[in-house]
Amino acid sequence: MEDNLCKKILNKLTDINESKLTLTQIPPEILEIICGYLCPKDLFSLTLVCKKLKNFLWSFDSNMTQRIWRNSRIRWSTFVEYKGVPPPSEEIMSQQKCIWLIDLVDACQICGDKRKDGSRIYWPFKLYSCKNCIDSRVISFESAIQKGISGSVFYSLPCIFLYNEHGVDRYCLESDVLKTQREYESINVEKREEWIKEKIGDQFKVNDLLIQYTQREESRIRKEKPKCRPGRATRMISNNYYY
Repeated sequence: MEDNLCKKILNKLTDINESKLTLTQIPPEILEIICGYLCPKDLFSLTLVCKKLKNFLWSFDSNMTQRIWRNSRIRWSTFVEYKGVPPPSEEIMSQQKCIWLIDLVDACQICGDKRKDGSRIYWPFKLYSCKNCIDSRVISFESAIQKGISGSVFYSLPCIFLYNEHGVDRYCLESDVLKTQREYESINVEKREEWIKEKIGDQFKVNDLLIQYTQREESRIRKEKPKCRPGRATRMISNNYYY
C-alpha cells in the first residue's frame, strides 16, 4: 500500500516538474512516508542534518511527528528484558524520549556504567540509571522537610518508593526538589497556592497513568508467562513505584 502511495506521489512530483526537490523541500506528507522506512537510530541521525529537519522531527506537539516516531518504534524496536517493556502513554512522555530510553541509551545516564544488569529505566524520572546513582540523588520526604522544603512542593514532583529501615518511603530527585522550591519561593505569595495546586493536580494525573501502565503490563506478562515465579513480572517491567 505504501509503495503504491509512494509511486503516486513521485508521479505527481514529476508531473509538476518538482522531482529535483531536496530533502528539506519535500512536503511533510511525503517526508513522513520516507521516515517510515527509517529505524529510530536513523531518525535521530536525521535530526542532525539541518535545523529544519531537527525542528520537524523534534516537535513534541505535532501529531505527524509523534506518529513518525511511534511507527518507527513499532516497526524496528527490539526490547530486551533488562530494560523493561514497551513505553507508557504519550501523555507521560514523548515518543522521542521513550525511544531514546529504551533503544538507544546503553549506559547509566549519570555515571556511564554499561552493565546490562546494573541499570534500569525509572519512568517517573524519565531516566536510565544504575541503583547507586539513583540512591545518591534522591531525597526522602523527611529529609526534604529538614532542609526547609515545603511539603506541597515535595508532593508536586515525580517520585518513586524505596524500601528503607522504616519500611517504604517516598523519594524524589533532590535536584528537582531544590529547583522547584526556588521556583515556588520566587512566586508572589498570593499566587503560590494556586500554582502548587495545579502542579500537584498534574502530577496526580501522571501517577494515575503510570499505575495503569504498570498494572496493564503486569497482567500482560502474567498471561504470556504463566509459569514464571511470583514477583517476576514486577521486576521485569521495572515497576514504576517500588524498587
